[in-house]
Amino acid sequence: MRIDMPDEKTIKEEINSIVSKGLEPKESFYSYLKNMYKQIGIRYLFRDGLEILFTILLVFSILSFAIIDGNIYDVQSVDGIYVYLFIASPILYLIMSVLHFVDVIQNKTYQIEMTCKYNIYQISAFRMFCFSIICILFNFIFVYMIAYKYTEINFLKAFTISIASLFIFSVVFLFIMMKFKYKFTKYFIVIGWIVINLALCIFSIKFYSDLLNNISIYTWCAVIIGSLFIYIKNIKKLISFRNIEGVI
Repeated sequence: MRIDMPDEKTIKEEINSIVSKGLEPKESFYSYLKNMYKQIGIRYLFRDGLEILFTILLVFSILSFAIIDGNIYDVQSVDGIYVYLFIASPILYLIMSVLHFVDVIQNKTYQIEMTCKYNIYQISAFRMFCFSIICILFNFIFVYMIAYKYTEINFLKAFTISIASLFIFSVVFLFIMMKFKYKFTKYFIVIGWIVINLALCIFSIKFYSDLLNNISIYTWCAVIIGSLFIYIKNIKKLISFRNIEGVI
């Protein structure tokens, strides 16, 4: 019995067919998060939901008090509100993102959670992605309240500044989480964001506000798009991140 050998084209097609059937297709970022949500459930992903809700209300109350209290800003320092927004916008994101890590440290469950199908960093990637959306909505309401009280404020510009600040900080936060080994260095850099901004305010609030005001809305939008692209890229990296030293 004679069997003809297949030609080279047929061999390649068969190989590709076997490989495609044997290997699972690579999941997209959205599909990965969607499957994580289905398999784990919202209850576990946000098991500290009450703490998150309390944090949102607390930060909102503190920042709202700064708006309601008319003595905080006078007519000559209205431009300083842009500086205030740039500094304050990432605070809620920082606190919510750190909550899960603090819970792991207190419960001493890091090693156990790292052996699960979805480890602590993969869950954190999902949470941070959700937190960024929550913070955008939060900033929109917060900036609207400011623009309503201070009619001199350009709402669109104030909102773009707050969102740019949010994603710039988010990129820095993810970068130091994955690139720096020692916890002290991580804490120093995160706290440095607030310290440096406050130092610039103390040095010359006018210089800082003029610097932010002189940047056009188009430039701020470009910053948002660029930092958002890097942010999503780092979120994807966080999914496969491993840290043997422990959490941030």
